[in-house]
Amino acid sequence: MDNRFNKLLLYLEKQKISTKNLVAIKSDASFRKYYRLENNILAMDAAPEKGESVSKFSEIARILHSFNLSAPKIIDVNNKEGFILLEDFGDKVFSKHMNKENKKNLYKKAIDVLIDIKIKSHQNKSYLSKLKTYNFEELYRESILFIEWFIEKKLGMQISNKKRDEFYQILQQAFLNIKSQNDTLVLRDYHVDNLILKDHKEPLKQVGLIDFQDALLGSSFYDLASLLEDVRMPLNENEKEELIKYYIKLTNENYDMVLREINFFSLQRNLKILGIFSRLSIRDGKERYLKYFPATYNFIKSNLKSSLFFDMKKWIEELQIKELQL
Repeated sequence: MDNRFNKLLLYLEKQKISTKNLVAIKSDASFRKYYRLENNILAMDAAPEKGESVSKFSEIARILHSFNLSAPKIIDVNNKEGFILLEDFGDKVFSKHMNKENKKNLYKKAIDVLIDIKIKSHQNKSYLSKLKTYNFEELYRESILFIEWFIEKKLGMQISNKKRDEFYQILQQAFLNIKSQNDTLVLRDYHVDNLILKDHKEPLKQVGLIDFQDALLGSSFYDLASLLEDVRMPLNENEKEELIKYYIKLTNENYDMVLREINFFSLQRNLKILGIFSRLSIRDGKERYLKYFPATYNFIKSNLKSSLFFDMKKWIEELQIKELQL
């Protein structure tokens, strides 16, 4: 029994929470661990020494509650030790609950929530004033993982400082070209594995939101790209096109502008994902994420066809990476 788990048991004992039926829940790519307890309670173990923060989770939960959306209720927070007790939304995760009959409807529910977040973000700017902005420097800090962990560590190639500088300039120019507005709460990991179907009379509250502790203030299209181009559950082109049109019908946004934003944020996100999944495999021994590489390659190649990425396409082609050749 490790030291963190012992600390958790002591914390639960002080909170007078029974551990009789405690069950560990399979965690995703982060260092956070989750435990299901009695009475619809979850315990989150987010070790501060590993860079995790329960205070950020509770802060974003408060914002989502103020937006009248379904984030877990916070029962107790121990910032010092990195533990939090929260409402358990249950097991109806979109990705597992999805079938042919309800798939389209579930995705539309998820899009409805994103549109509502955009509207509420614009109406309640003061709520978001303390959030870090998802500016280009933050995007680049993530994107460089593609070079450091996928190209250099996984493929064993060396990238010169000149090539790194070119990568920075090309990505920055593409970002400037889309003229993105950093004015919306961005949850960052908005995909069907992080959405839970809830019983509620209000349609928007039927979408339970989790895993939002890394939220920032950024473009409303980042989460849309994350939802529609998800390596764990790729949509076919017809499905994606129908959902984009659904979004546009409700928002009256310009079609070409929406596509360019999705192109940019999907490419940036999937370059980052190649880096993160390579790091998980090499550093942490988590090989299971390698199975998502083919879908990630496909999203990158598809988005590189956009005129927005003519220079990035050339930069990647010069590396002669077989999996990323168009």
